Amino acid sequence: MDMGTIMVVPKYRISTLSLLITFGLVSASATAGDWQLKPSLLLDTYAYQLKKESNDAWDKGAAAVLTPDIALLYDSKNLVSIFGWQQKNIFYDDKQRTDKSLDYINFDTRLSAWDKRVVWSVSANKDYRVRNSQRGIFADEITGYADLSKTQNLRTSLLLRSAPHKEIQSSLSLTASQVNSKAPENDDVLGNFDNELYAASFSLGKRQRTNEFYWLINSAYSQSVRDIGTSLTSKNADVIVGVPMFHNLAWVNRARFETNDIATNYTNEFRSVGTGLEYRFGKVSYINATYNRYSQQQLEETNDNYWALDMLIAPTRRSSIQVILDRRYYGRSVEVSGSYRLQHLSAKLSYNERVTVNNGLDRQFTDLGLFVCSGASSSITGCFLPPTANYQLAPGEVLQNFVRTDVEITENVVLRKGGSFNLAYDKDRLALSLNIVRSEDEYVESSRLNKTKAVSFNGKWRLSPLITFSAAVNVYELEYSLEQRTDKNIQLTAGTEVKLNDHSDVSLNVRRVKRSSNQTQFDLQENRVWLSYDYRF
Repeated sequence: MDMGTIMVVPKYRISTLSLLITFGLVSASATAGDWQLKPSLLLDTYAYQLKKESNDAWDKGAAAVLTPDIALLYDSKNLVSIFGWQQKNIFYDDKQRTDKSLDYINFDTRLSAWDKRVVWSVSANKDYRVRNSQRGIFADEITGYADLSKTQNLRTSLLLRSAPHKEIQSSLSLTASQVNSKAPENDDVLGNFDNELYAASFSLGKRQRTNEFYWLINSAYSQSVRDIGTSLTSKNADVIVGVPMFHNLAWVNRARFETNDIATNYTNEFRSVGTGLEYRFGKVSYINATYNRYSQQQLEETNDNYWALDMLIAPTRRSSIQVILDRRYYGRSVEVSGSYRLQHLSAKLSYNERVTVNNGLDRQFTDLGLFVCSGASSSITGCFLPPTANYQLAPGEVLQNFVRTDVEITENVVLRKGGSFNLAYDKDRLALSLNIVRSEDEYVESSRLNKTKAVSFNGKWRLSPLITFSAAVNVYELEYSLEQRTDKNIQLTAGTEVKLNDHSDVSLNVRRVKRSSNQTQFDLQENRVWLSYDYRF
């Protein structure tokens, strides 16, 4: 009998998720809290130079962008809601480009009850973004609109969990999400597509690994529904039991099951059982090693033995690192998760390997955490990490969860092996952040292999209460095996913002973008300068 969770998945489109947005807003009226309405108007004037190949002449132009913005915020003990709407009206000084009006929507609400033992969240957004990195990952509405895809996301999740002080802990998570992506004006051969993700996870077990009997059960199920090809259905489960032997030493036994099914030769099934010893120290730290026997089914069945290691070291409440060395159907696997947090400095490290549809719905790997923002900010550069876990929000501040956007959005099934490192510093007038990302996508239904190396650095220096200087460097190196192509992309931005009064700011910014490819027809350069005036009503 399979150890995986069995779940009935609805086959209808989840466009009804839009109704949940209405329910989220209506529920606010039943909860006492604070409402904030923040309308603003942003005027940008751009001058730019663009050159797409090394031998081409510079394409020079100018544009003006008028952006009305409305942010509606609601904050109470059990309900937090953010609704943001922007409309970018772009006017060009030449006939080469067409004036346009683009709407951006961001909605996020979270309702909790019974001391956050029940949490229901709904989110929706609409924007324009690159979905094929070969067209230029730094393309935007001003000079690269023809390469942007109109993308809409809907997501809802329900979390049920036991009280944190209970000896036996349990949790159930249910998620449904949808992405709708339209083809850009410059055809990227991906077409229009709707994808959906249904997921469920369940855990039950002892709260802590102590010198007493310990046990834990985890299971997860997901189904990714695609317009092209068949759905990807994944199931996994694991069980671990620890029996105390001596002081801080336990005998551990475990069993695992995993299957990925897409009705092709890639369909696989992996099972393992093992036994070993575990050493426990501190409040939650442990190291265990087990000897395992596995059975794998992919075209043909194979059986063998291997060693596995699971280690969690948490010397303080603010620092921890977990390393898991195991085996899956494709061979040896590694998972790493670590964090370090001081009052002004924080670091986060993660690495994992998983099979997923590359449509951005699975956000497990790219979550950057909660940031403090002034209103419904759309950019992480305008936010900062809370300096302490008990940080009290100032008036107008809200917590927002940021997720690193995937470079690609497609319907392809990939085996993704990727890691990220985030370092953030915020003290007095200086805020700095460094992000390093490395990933490898193996397209399981074709012979394609894409590799990404990325480094980004952001800095903000408050020279005075009225003047702020900011700068950012973003570097991407992308390798496409099928095209035998390697692109090196770099973006440099810098700007100075001056606060005129409580209602308005003015800023001057510059940007330099360069893409160098081993296939010179994809070389690109852009220089840009723009002046912005922001008025808040």
